[in-house]
Amino acid sequence: MLDGNLIVLLTTILTICSANYLAQAKTLADSVREQHPEYKVVIGLVDRFPAALDPHYCQPHEVLPVEDLAIPEFPEMCARYTIIELNTAVKPFYMEYLYRRNPAVQVVIYFDPDILILGSLQPLVAKLQNYSMILTPHCCSYDEADPNIGHEFNMLRGGIYNLGFLATARHPDTMAFLSWWQKRLIKYCFWRPMDGLFFDQHWAGLAPLYFETVLVEKDPGYNMAHWNLCERSLSQDQGRYRVNGQHDLVFFHFSKYTPKQPAFLADRQPPVLLVDHPELASLVAVYHDQLVKNQHLTLSKLGCYFYPPPLPPPPPTGAAVWKKNVKRMVRAALHAAPVPVQRYGKRIGQFIADNTDPR
Repeated sequence: MLDGNLIVLLTTILTICSANYLAQAKTLADSVREQHPEYKVVIGLVDRFPAALDPHYCQPHEVLPVEDLAIPEFPEMCARYTIIELNTAVKPFYMEYLYRRNPAVQVVIYFDPDILILGSLQPLVAKLQNYSMILTPHCCSYDEADPNIGHEFNMLRGGIYNLGFLATARHPDTMAFLSWWQKRLIKYCFWRPMDGLFFDQHWAGLAPLYFETVLVEKDPGYNMAHWNLCERSLSQDQGRYRVNGQHDLVFFHFSKYTPKQPAFLADRQPPVLLVDHPELASLVAVYHDQLVKNQHLTLSKLGCYFYPPPLPPPPPTGAAVWKKNVKRMVRAALHAAPVPVQRYGKRIGQFIADNTDPR
């Protein structure tokens, strides 16, 4: 159990991104510092720090390059994953590293970089005196309306818990979970909904089953986002944001939001339009201005050192060139023929191209 007098001092906040998301990461980190100047914030950088960016850009927050973790399988993970898959796959490695690097750290809380902290995290940290981990569901309630059923389908596809947030305490269950999670994410952190894989989220859905000390936090003030607006409404009371009129908004998840398209709360299909949620306008405006101030429009264009563009396709083989030439000759010969003859002739040409050995 943690000493209540030390909880705040021994808490580390972690986020992970590549260089193109540094504006979001800094905005998150600054919002943590505004609420909790005593917390340490670590930005895990799955990239090389941009040479054109002021080296003091992230201060006073720590930037921890992924290469410092010395993950043995990291080269294979880079070859295997897209940049989003890679950023999520290293999450348990970063969390374990922070615990092992400093034995005094008692709490590590992960937030996606596109989150804004708006209230105190101390109630969450206090709960970690009795639990090893805290997860938040995408939604916590249901009704029979078609939109709500649609959200349930999304949870079945993407995972019950949103892994944009994960709070952990130094505990045997946490260390066992991180080790278990690492083994799965080394090879199976894909976005393949048809195979039941959605980055790291479905794996964490097993955590409450395998580990006894996991808390599922249902307070609607945690992890409010476009996917749970069906059950959560935002209002302001004396300068504070309130959820459903009863709960303080502690953090909002701006997943899929970009200042390049300010009319969209979430640029997805179908899009979530801000005009349909006017009560969110002032909060989104605050977030928008912070991202622009932190150079999002420039940083978002950066590539990632660990994710180069795909190699160009190999030159066509002799067989491919043969097929292309046959089709070209057939089209030229049939140019003046009636349309029905052209269609019939093209099928004959395709048959010749597919069944003739050019050698």
